[in-house]
Amino acid sequence: MQTVLHFLELHHCLRHHEINTPIKITVEKLAGVWHCTPRYVKAMIRKLCELGWIEWQAGVGRGNHSVLTLCIDSDGILQDEVKERMERGDVKDAMELMSRFGGASVKEHVMSWLSEGMGFTTKTVSDRLQDTLRLPVYRTILTLDPAQLYYSFDSHIAAQIFNTLVEYDKATRTITPCLAHAWESQQQAREWIFHLRKGIMFHHGRELTARDVVFSLDRFRQNPALSQSGWLFQGIEELEAIDHVTVRIRLRESDYLFLHALSTVYASILPEEVVRQQADEFASNPVGTGPFRLVRFNEGVCILEAFPLHFRGRPHLDRVEILIFPDMEEGCLKEPDWTSVMASDGDTTGQQQEPDISAETDWCDIETLYSCCSLLVFNQWKTGPQNHPKFRQALNLMLDRQQLVADLRSDMRIPASGFHSQLPNQVDQAKASPEEIKALLEESGYGGEIVHMTSNSFHEAEAAWIKDRCASYGVNLEVVIENIIPGVNDQSVEMQFDCRLFGYIFNHDEITELELYVQPNYLLAAFDEYFAAFVKETVQAIRREPDASERQRKFDMLEEQIKESNSILILLHKKSNTCFHKSVRGVTLNAFGWLDFYKIWFQRYSNG
Repeated sequence: MQTVLHFLELHHCLRHHEINTPIKITVEKLAGVWHCTPRYVKAMIRKLCELGWIEWQAGVGRGNHSVLTLCIDSDGILQDEVKERMERGDVKDAMELMSRFGGASVKEHVMSWLSEGMGFTTKTVSDRLQDTLRLPVYRTILTLDPAQLYYSFDSHIAAQIFNTLVEYDKATRTITPCLAHAWESQQQAREWIFHLRKGIMFHHGRELTARDVVFSLDRFRQNPALSQSGWLFQGIEELEAIDHVTVRIRLRESDYLFLHALSTVYASILPEEVVRQQADEFASNPVGTGPFRLVRFNEGVCILEAFPLHFRGRPHLDRVEILIFPDMEEGCLKEPDWTSVMASDGDTTGQQQEPDISAETDWCDIETLYSCCSLLVFNQWKTGPQNHPKFRQALNLMLDRQQLVADLRSDMRIPASGFHSQLPNQVDQAKASPEEIKALLEESGYGGEIVHMTSNSFHEAEAAWIKDRCASYGVNLEVVIENIIPGVNDQSVEMQFDCRLFGYIFNHDEITELELYVQPNYLLAAFDEYFAAFVKETVQAIRREPDASERQRKFDMLEEQIKESNSILILLHKKSNTCFHKSVRGVTLNAFGWLDFYKIWFQRYSNG
């Protein structure tokens, strides 16, 4: 590996010289190129000569010029080295090497090779067929600790590694068994008893017990700062492992959404001793009970392998290899590639349609309906133009959602008029003339001050459009793109901005909507003191309410209050489309808008 790197460095240094052309050079100069001693230079020269990559004629006497001839071009060696590093899982190093030394032709060749390797493959390993799914993602996986999850793709991977006591079926909107096979509640949903399945194994070989359940949920109570999702479990008054497979949970007050809370990935059950012993490493080396176990995770790759002892049965898929390209733009990998759209945003999910299978093609499509909503949240905790309702009203009117969709030229977005999706012809945004909008700005007292907006790379195109649109009305918007977890990475960072653009997934369940209002890193900054108190009181009432229709009425009331104040602008809904070969079976999208790895299988033979 070092030999290859030294040759690439040498070739780069002498890139203006022709191949097979003698070049006068000194050992001292080579020591400067390789940042090493003259003795090491001579050893490396011998090695490169043995490989036939260079020829060397030593000069006579100290300081005299020697003659070096480059015998081969570096492109082929670079391509082979990049491929080898990729195959070893050193994706970040491989991409950095290609970026440093590769020209356009090398990059095109490597991208083509990567494209061919994406998707579903089968090979023989130890006399057995191994089915592997390899896919690219264009973002960094920040954490796999369920308590610290924020981005949807991180949550999706964590959901492959862990299980929860119960699950939420979004199709039927019911709670179904998972680690717990049965449960009952008493005292108007204040006391819950869960009966665990026997024989559930963690990936490291120990059986799950009631103590692991108590530990996992008690993390949120004992360390409120651990997670922005801790609010879900702060109502727990007492946790008790009655015996090996029975857990009692007592709440401070009635909570008819408590089962929903336990179905979220944040409530995944962890092995107590592993978390205690490896607290600092658990986020990057997690152990769970899920259908896949983590075998490798670094900045460039995340590899999952099927867990054969999973209590629901072994997955059909043997291995999932996720190559991480945070600095690469989407679309660099060639089509057809049935994973490429799946790796587009990851912030989409929703009602699933049946696969569109055409007799004239071997490729099928699944489209999800609009459920990731992009929001512009004005920070009321910081003094600035955004505090004035007329300023917010002006921005709401100038940000024409139909025009935004048209300018982004994406059929994967539709205008939004509320948190929940509507058909495009049902969206009715208020209109105003440029003169009326400018009059609102003048009435707000806006005098050209800089308005600071933050967003992440997933919404960079929208942020750029908003900036240009604001500029056309004389509003000076400055945009900062950072992929951080607001309120987790550094709570003070978020407070420096006047508004924040981000996406939120509505999974058609009440907990995700509550999360939007209560969790600190979402909407809280948009609430002044009065409205924050109103939200808190309403959320508590929703959790105490046994009637679903009454809960929905309260949700609708909260949303209307927000829209009237323009403290949060609801911009777009997104949809996701997944393309797959018809021989790949079991393709469904989970709550995070990604293919459910557990259900995928490959049909090798058919009668057709």
